[in-house]
Amino acid sequence: MVWPPAENGIKLPALKPVPPRMSNSKHVKTVLITGAAGGLGRSLALACAKQGMQLVVLDKDRRGLAGLCDEIECSGAPAPGVCEYDLVALGPDQCDELVSGIVEAYGQLDGLVHCATRFDGLQPLDQVAGDAWLGHMQVNLNAPWLLTRTALPALRDQGGAVVFAINDDAARGKAYWGPYGTSQSALQTMVTMLFEECEGTPCRVYGINPGPMRTGVRAKAFHTEDPSSVPSPDRAAGKFLDAVLGKCAAGPALQLD
Repeated sequence: MVWPPAENGIKLPALKPVPPRMSNSKHVKTVLITGAAGGLGRSLALACAKQGMQLVVLDKDRRGLAGLCDEIECSGAPAPGVCEYDLVALGPDQCDELVSGIVEAYGQLDGLVHCATRFDGLQPLDQVAGDAWLGHMQVNLNAPWLLTRTALPALRDQGGAVVFAINDDAARGKAYWGPYGTSQSALQTMVTMLFEECEGTPCRVYGINPGPMRTGVRAKAFHTEDPSSVPSPDRAAGKFLDAVLGKCAAGPALQLD
């Protein structure tokens, strides 16, 4: 098995240079959001757009990205940079290409928010296919680390923030949560380490548990749950927005208020 699958690299067709007055402005934050086409990522992207931020939205869902961009542009916010890409194929070279492309186009990177996740459903460990296991680890753990490692210098330059969405303990160390639960446990460990290593530096590190949200990912695990009984992702997006703006203290295991 070759891992990750071969790719030609990230293409950034929508990343275009902006006027110097904007690219050099400390008042316009440039933020990269992964998993931006749906759920928490979409809610956060819209919330950031309302603040006038320059967004770069990354997702593998072309239709979802198109709908998100239409809504952002119709609101009068800056047109987002678009990266249609599957994180399962992300490697160091693609990260370099993405981050350098953002800095070249917009002059800076102020925030990186990891909302992308993979969850194929509840399943016994001995029934998880090998490529499914590797895919979960790649999207949920490897890709966030690779992107963060590459983006840290740019984030430090701006006194920026890196924010991770981390599922609660219900999915960690419990039967049938398989590669998703395993990757979430590892992600929490990584974020705790990164937070300690970045203390005293200009870059803030956040690990936030968004709690139950009305998303497609949750529906895969809780089939009989009434969706109307679960909060919208908009509630959690407010906490993530505060982290991007520096309105709340950093920490590796934050809960919603």
